[in-house]
Amino acid sequence: MNEIKAVALKYPEGASAPFVTAKGRGELAKKIIKVAEENNVLIEKNDEVINVLSAQDIGQAVPEETWEVLAVIFSTILQRK
Repeated sequence: MNEIKAVALKYPEGASAPFVTAKGRGELAKKIIKVAEENNVLIEKNDEVINVLSAQDIGQAVPEETWEVLAVIFSTILQRK
């Protein structure tokens, strides 16, 4: 069984790219997901993207190779609101 991973992103208005605000594996990932759910933060699951994003440092902008996929994810999230 794969270990659960979570990465939280923020895309402030005017920023050139989203950046990583939190990340974790196992129990920490479960806590990140729980806090997101408790605060009505929409969650999107994408194992390929999470593997790339989890390699980034907190506070670091996401790599350009993820922008296209993240644009789709952010678009999906905005449509759910």
